[in-house]
Amino acid sequence: MSIFHLAVPSHDLTLSKAFYTDCFAATVGREYEHYIIFNFFGHQVVTHLDPDSIQKDVTMYPRHYGIIMETREDFDKVYNSCKQAKAPFFEDLFERYQHKKGWHFSFFVSDPSHNLIEIKYYVNKEDIFN
Repeated sequence: MSIFHLAVPSHDLTLSKAFYTDCFAATVGREYEHYIIFNFFGHQVVTHLDPDSIQKDVTMYPRHYGIIMETREDFDKVYNSCKQAKAPFFEDLFERYQHKKGWHFSFFVSDPSHNLIEIKYYVNKEDIFN
C-alpha cells in the first residue's frame, strides 16, 4: 500500500490538533513539541510548528489539498462534521460541472493556519483522473 505524505505549517499545534481531530476525525500519531502526525483518511498529514511561514492571505489557488470521498454519504458525513465543529469555510458546499464530465461536489475549509483543505465527491468515479 502506498500512503501519501503531506507536511503543512502551523502557527499553533494545539489549534491544529483540535481542528483535524474535530473536523475530520483524524487520529494523532506521533506528537512532539514541533510537529504532530495525523492519520488523515489513511494518509499522513503533518503539521509543523512554523509561525513565520503562515500565509496571511488565504487563496484557493495554487495551493490547497484534500481528499476525494468514496461515497456521497461519506462526503456528507465529513461536511456535517466540519459544520458541527464550526470550521471556517472558505467555500461552502457547491456542485461543479453538473451532468458533465468531472461532475463533483466540493467544499473548502481553512485550518487555523490558513491551509486550505478541499473535500470532494465525484458522481462518476471514472472522472477522477479523466
